[in-house]
Amino acid sequence: MSSIDFVEVARKGKLPVVAMGHVNVQEVVAAEPHRSARLRVFSRRIHGQPSFTFSMATFVFTLVHRLARPDSEFRNMLVHSNCNYSRAAPLLFFRAKNGNEGDVERLHFCSWHDLEPHWNSTRDHALWISAEGPYSDLLKLLDSIRDERVGDCDDLPSAEAPPVAAAKGDAHQEAIAFRNELLSRNWPDGKRVAEMAGAGSRSNPHQYAARQRSNGALLGVWVAAERTYRHPEFQFDAHGAIRPAVADLLKVLPGNGEDRNGWRRAFWLYSPHALLSGETPAEVFALDPQRVVEAAREEFCGDPNAHW
Repeated sequence: MSSIDFVEVARKGKLPVVAMGHVNVQEVVAAEPHRSARLRVFSRRIHGQPSFTFSMATFVFTLVHRLARPDSEFRNMLVHSNCNYSRAAPLLFFRAKNGNEGDVERLHFCSWHDLEPHWNSTRDHALWISAEGPYSDLLKLLDSIRDERVGDCDDLPSAEAPPVAAAKGDAHQEAIAFRNELLSRNWPDGKRVAEMAGAGSRSNPHQYAARQRSNGALLGVWVAAERTYRHPEFQFDAHGAIRPAVADLLKVLPGNGEDRNGWRRAFWLYSPHALLSGETPAEVFALDPQRVVEAAREEFCGDPNAHW
């Protein structure tokens, strides 16, 4: 093993900042200790295997947010860790078996040099986690990760979760799971939207999509972990062009003022609807966009409680 993929979360001011990539193991072992708070999740790179896919990255981001919860075992281990090295800039290692935040174990190594032989001899599918920096800063980093997830989900109250979620009890968590499921479809970001339309700009490849969103011709959903918008695929025809009827639909759906991150509209579009014979608006739109527009008008311009 000579290369590993990683997702890194650090702080910039009060906000968590995410980076992704891959790095040579020997470089990690030889690197100087990181003095500020940083959380990194590593995955072994198998020869011939591509780097993190979007769905894998989404899975890791979800894991990181769960680790940051106040009641997580990871946070509890972090708070009560007791090692015989300087508490000013500790380096702690953990392993999440099969990527499960409920099965995280503390590894009793104090340096990458000590960890490397153990890592090389283990062949399971665990994700490896390093927590670096002063304890107080690490806890602040976890708090900022948790707070951003809460802020990013404040457009998803239980009343706006998919109908199936309400039956399962914890609608808010179900809404988050549904959002992650939608993101696993790898919707195009702004750069990809411009490429499909043949309207890319070398200086700002995201400008075209931003202009279409501003003009009400394109729906984007904000992905806080990536600091970018993703665009649901139902809006594009077989050639990648934005369907003209999207603008008509967005005029009827709640606007950006009511749905600042776009997720309320995305949930509606990808949830079964009674006026569409149980199909989702996104499924019907490609064949009969006017039918979807009428269903949206019936719901959002009529009785708001008629179809939930």
